[in-house]
Amino acid sequence: MAPSEAATVASNPVVLAVEQDKGSTATKCGDGHSVDTADNGPAPQEYSMTASQGPKRRSRRPKSKRGIGKPTGFEDYYADGPMTPAEHDEIRQIYDPSYSFEHRIEEALARYQWKRRMENDRRAIFFKYLQYGGVDASQNHGTGVPPSELKQMSTDDARQARSQTMIPMERRGLEVNFEEVARGFWSSFYCNHYNPDNQESIKVATGTIRNFFTYLLYHDVCPEYRDDIHRARKICDLAFVELWKNVQLIQQGPGSFHQSCSMLFGGRYCGRDYDEHTLWAPAQVGSSGEITNEAAQKVVKFAIASKGTHEQATRFQQLATDGQLSARKIDDIDGFEIISVHKPEDTVRDFYHEFAPDLPIVGTIRAKSFINPAKPEIDMTSKERQEWRDGKGPCYEFDFYLEESLLQHCYPGQRITSDIWKINCGVYYFDEVISAYPSFHLVLANDLMLHWKTPRQTAKAPLQLVQNVPERGSRHEEGEEEETNELDMAAVVRAVNMTVQNDGEEKDADRVNTNAE
Repeated sequence: MAPSEAATVASNPVVLAVEQDKGSTATKCGDGHSVDTADNGPAPQEYSMTASQGPKRRSRRPKSKRGIGKPTGFEDYYADGPMTPAEHDEIRQIYDPSYSFEHRIEEALARYQWKRRMENDRRAIFFKYLQYGGVDASQNHGTGVPPSELKQMSTDDARQARSQTMIPMERRGLEVNFEEVARGFWSSFYCNHYNPDNQESIKVATGTIRNFFTYLLYHDVCPEYRDDIHRARKICDLAFVELWKNVQLIQQGPGSFHQSCSMLFGGRYCGRDYDEHTLWAPAQVGSSGEITNEAAQKVVKFAIASKGTHEQATRFQQLATDGQLSARKIDDIDGFEIISVHKPEDTVRDFYHEFAPDLPIVGTIRAKSFINPAKPEIDMTSKERQEWRDGKGPCYEFDFYLEESLLQHCYPGQRITSDIWKINCGVYYFDEVISAYPSFHLVLANDLMLHWKTPRQTAKAPLQLVQNVPERGSRHEEGEEEETNELDMAAVVRAVNMTVQNDGEEKDADRVNTNAE
């Protein structure tokens, strides 16, 4: 019965009266009508049917939504409240400089996790940053304390029980550098392992780490690294701006000029000739980034005519007339680093408005060659490697033509990973934008040690095979063919059985230890 029907029955109880009259039975309903039946039944009876009204049940929100709307400590204008003199004295005792840095930072991490309410995305990026910096952020014994026991603990005991961070003993002698760890995390690890598609996700990530640095400064946890922490906070502010520009450049690049050159002379887009009769698009670039062969030629011609030197434009026209235009890929480099960005001049704007109003106006970026230190070194001789280390390796400078819509995503110091080509008229272009790194790009060994596990010895015996087995069909000095030699299968079987037996003994020992515990 539905709740609405139950309410109706409760307000209007139905009474069923059964009347017996010499062989006929009439059943009266609550509205006064009667139905006759031919049945001899018992004496008339009355039945009352009402809906029971119990205590009204309170509705509760799901556990996952009960904390929504409460302060988290990561709001834009959030600040820790002022401390009382007693709290200040307590903080000074806890973070006394006489204690080791590892002891103070562990206490600060435990208190920070207790004071901040982190959602899943903030917690994930915060713990990943700590792991990148050498802090063990895996779950420990304290995370399994049930809430009932947690309420019975003191504040200090509960704080330590809820903490999920610690510094292993073997890492306590490492160098402490907040700025370099922040540079390596944002410019190398975050760029390679995360794929932010909006500015809000970058804001959450950088804001979380910056909030932690602010907490360390406010409570004066490590005064000997105060300047270093200030520089690390500036890296977080810079990462919020530059990382979003990198994402936009990767999504919108390489631009119509470079895509056109790649189609005509060689590159990722080479051989992609879109049929203008079946796929309509404006002269420059369609909504899907597709360019026809005729439009690509027009884009390249006007870009070189407006931004190229007189020598480049003359050479390009001569080679195009003779049908000898070609391009070659520059080897031994991974991309380029931007030196300066130049927006289009007024003369260039007037030129495009008059002769090619349907094409995007191009500016110029000045760049130099870039070799990614995270990639393996190029195979070379020891003499060549020493020359590269002394700064005598190949170094190029480029002038790239780029649309004005993409120039706003470029800045000095930005590093782009892409293939670079040179047309035989002296004009450079780059292919697909593979990755982009900020101006504070730094590669640390922390990337390699993040998932490091210390090797441990095993009690398994190595597999012993028969060695020095003569090859099949070998001949003696006398010229007689040696009989076919087979592997000593008995020795192989004994070695395998020995390994299996040792493995079984290990499992039995573990089982005995478990039962003993």
